[in-house]
Amino acid sequence: MIKNYIKIAWRNIQKNRGYSTINIIGLAIGLACCLLIAIYVQNELSYDKYHVNKERIYRIVHDYKDVSSTEQHQIWGNGPIGEAIKADFPEIEKVVQFSGQTSILLKQGDKRFQEENVFFMDSTAFDVFSWKVLAGDPHTALKNAYSVVLTESTAKKYFGDQNPIGKTLEGGLAAGRADAGLYTVTAVMADVPANSHFTFDALLSMSTFRKARPDVFNKEGWDYVDFYTYFLASKDFDPVKFDQKIPEFLKRHLPTNENPNAKYNFHIEPLLQAYMHSSADRQPGTNGSYQNLYIFSIIGGFILLIACVNFMNLATSRSMERAKEVGVRKTIGASKSNLIFQFMSESLVLVFVSSILAILLVMAFLPFLEAFSGKHLNYSSLKNGTTWAIFLFTTIFTGLLAASYPALILANFKPIAVLKGSYSNSKGGTLLRRVLVVFQFCLSIALIAGTVVVFSQLDQLQHRDLGFQKDQRLVIDYNFDDKVNNNLEAIKSTLAKDKDVLSVTASRTVPGTFFPNAGTEIMSANGTMSQFAPFLYEVDVDFIPNIGLQMAAGRAYSRDFPA
Repeated sequence: MIKNYIKIAWRNIQKNRGYSTINIIGLAIGLACCLLIAIYVQNELSYDKYHVNKERIYRIVHDYKDVSSTEQHQIWGNGPIGEAIKADFPEIEKVVQFSGQTSILLKQGDKRFQEENVFFMDSTAFDVFSWKVLAGDPHTALKNAYSVVLTESTAKKYFGDQNPIGKTLEGGLAAGRADAGLYTVTAVMADVPANSHFTFDALLSMSTFRKARPDVFNKEGWDYVDFYTYFLASKDFDPVKFDQKIPEFLKRHLPTNENPNAKYNFHIEPLLQAYMHSSADRQPGTNGSYQNLYIFSIIGGFILLIACVNFMNLATSRSMERAKEVGVRKTIGASKSNLIFQFMSESLVLVFVSSILAILLVMAFLPFLEAFSGKHLNYSSLKNGTTWAIFLFTTIFTGLLAASYPALILANFKPIAVLKGSYSNSKGGTLLRRVLVVFQFCLSIALIAGTVVVFSQLDQLQHRDLGFQKDQRLVIDYNFDDKVNNNLEAIKSTLAKDKDVLSVTASRTVPGTFFPNAGTEIMSANGTMSQFAPFLYEVDVDFIPNIGLQMAAGRAYSRDFPA
């Protein structure tokens, strides 16, 4: 019987090709857009969930307060807190700290690359995080000074298909963190999954950092900011009780001052909130946005709803054309349930064909979505069971809902009246179609208006005045090398001799990226000291005219007036 329903449904689709084509294409586009958005949303919600102990991993969020009671919350903080919390809190099983992102020149033979995505990290890294180690011992790989763990892609970049374990890389100066030296490859790990709140290409041992700067890890180093602190808690860990112990902990460990808790405090944040829910500054990687997910989900729902309403409207408007067909079928013995099943099966066949076309569209446009969003959304994203469950439910629900009205209305027609032509469309049916059309247009207008607003915002961001000139500027990263610093003016003079070079300048940071800040105290007129943390930018005398900055007051730097 079901086979017969499907066969009849397919014949009706072939008989009305124009109607079927419009319905299939319209619904397929709506389903494809909704599925693409669902893949993106599922990817955003999957961050850091691959870690085995994800629910037991926390990180320290540092809270800074100045005399004006302005608070700053940032993930980047001091070094001594790591050993201190491990010693004072037995409920903490493992602590791992790593430095801020490091830029370092690595060389192997004639291959040399300026690695920009590197961290100095503790040897406990693989006890806390579930990164897959392909070669080497994860427990000792970062134990000794001048040890390096490479990701698989980085290892191939330097060593090809050779086994890199035990081989060395010549590392340049890591400014403020480690001296130049010979790093031994102790392990190779799989590339960090893209759905991680921070990624890297290589890990350098934290003991290398400690060897160069032991002062920042002792009890006097609480003011030195350059570390991220994560820890693995025991299974019975209670975050609320832990927070209650923090004030006493700070009194025991902070250097003596008038009011230690007035300037510095900290709280903890679960790993699973790091990507999507954290509002703290100085993250080790990029953050997502729940607001964006809500917006995309609403847009996806609107698109699918428009497609479904269009599908239902076409099915409803065509239903009256099939009244005589229903009359004939009832005359030869078709029951109401037979007719309902026939209309339902025809609708489901249309939806099934639309869903296949939608999947093909998704496979075709997924690379474009990946490029537009900057996310790693390959075909493996289609393996998500939740996404497919939602997709399957949506397609079946759409098919049944679209067929429900014409099936129920036509199945109730009296065959004699229909065959005589003495039937008419009900006021309720006409009203329903009008409501569907108006509703569809309202959704379309809202979606178009939203699209215009979004593109206007993007255009404004791309063309807004940044306050400096970024075009025709070439940046050379010399990693703040002492040799370059000592000969900076000579190097600038050499570069300036090139006919294509208009001016040369030097700065500690590339404009528009990271702005370091530092605690500063200024004496006011009444003799009291005021504290604040301004953003500092270390530049040379030629920086202001080179970058095209406009002075709001005063003058630019001058060699004639060095003060």
